Amino acid sequence: MLRIKPILPCPSIKEQVSFYESLGFKTIQIYTRPNPYVVIRYGSLELHFYGTKRILPHENSQMCYIEVDDVNQIYEAFTTGLKRHTGKIPRTGIPRISKIKHLSEDRRFMMTDLGGNTFYIGTPNTAFSDPTFYRSIESVEYAKYFETLYDLMYSKEDIHAAFNMWEKFFPADDINAIHAEDLDLAKILLVALDIHIQRDKAVSHSINDKLKELFSSHDTEAPDWSRVLHQYNDIMSVE
Repeated sequence: MLRIKPILPCPSIKEQVSFYESLGFKTIQIYTRPNPYVVIRYGSLELHFYGTKRILPHENSQMCYIEVDDVNQIYEAFTTGLKRHTGKIPRTGIPRISKIKHLSEDRRFMMTDLGGNTFYIGTPNTAFSDPTFYRSIESVEYAKYFETLYDLMYSKEDIHAAFNMWEKFFPADDINAIHAEDLDLAKILLVALDIHIQRDKAVSHSINDKLKELFSSHDTEAPDWSRVLHQYNDIMSVE
């Protein structure tokens, strides 16, 4: 078995082509008869789409996982192209593209196209020297709770369960009572900040202020703190 070429539905071949070309795909072939059909390509990846009015994008359950060598590079290319084409990076609705998630098995992002087809695009963690940086902390008291909190938020994408976990196992009403080293505390608060933004559509001022305090107290040019600051900026960059 050499290569898999997904064949997926879309309501409009013309709009589908425009969307994928904005990401950097090249159109290889378009057919109008006997049925609308298009072949597009990005590097060695080839996707096929057929036009049908029977598909409702918001009800489309088609999914595909695409493993890539460098998920960061693909994400940057897709989001840059999409923002250039539409003026924004859509995080909700159709089409949409998520931020990169650092999971236990890979780093990935999710993209749903105009037809409602969903792609999970990721790079296995074996390709990275420190795959668990964002997902793990040194604190013995909070390590297991934090790992569960992180996975609820980003692997299971269960925001409400993550919020309940945050309130149950962390002193959410007094974040200064979380007894952890500053780097661990910053990682914990990053997830808590994201939970509040996703759940309440608002920034928690107490969490945000504490993170800013931590950043001002440490050298954000140092590798670990630079990565934490980068993640903070990514969470705060609500499109």
